[in-house]
Amino acid sequence: MASQAARHKMAITFVGSAIVLVGWMVFLASTLHGRAVVSHWSTVWIGLDTMEALALATLGILLMRHDHRARTAATVAATLFGMDAWFDVMLSSSGGDLAQALLLAVVFEIPLAAACAGIARQTARWYDV
Repeated sequence: MASQAARHKMAITFVGSAIVLVGWMVFLASTLHGRAVVSHWSTVWIGLDTMEALALATLGILLMRHDHRARTAATVAATLFGMDAWFDVMLSSSGGDLAQALLLAVVFEIPLAAACAGIARQTARWYDV
C-alpha cells in the first residue's frame, strides 16, 4: 500500500494533469476546424465495439464467479457505452444518420451504460472492497 506522502504526490499529479488538460482543451477549441478527414474511421468504431464486447463478457464472467473485480468491469463498460452514445450522436450528420444515432443512444447505449453503472454501484456493496 502506498504511503500517505506517495498518495498525496499522486493526487497532486492528477489534479495538475487535469489543469493541463483544461488548457489543452482551450487550445483545441480555438484551433480545430469543424471538419476532419479520418483515415481509419471503420477501425476506430470496430475497435470501440470490440472493447465494449470484451467489457460486457468480462463483466458477465466476473459476476458469475462472484469476483469483486466485476465492479471495475462494470465501470469500464458503462464508460465505453457512454462514450459510444456521445460520439455516435456528435459525429453523425443531420437527417437519417442523426436519427439512427439518437435511437441507438436512447434505446441501447445509454440504458446499458446506466445498467452497468448500477451494477458497479451494487457490487461495491456486495464486496465491500
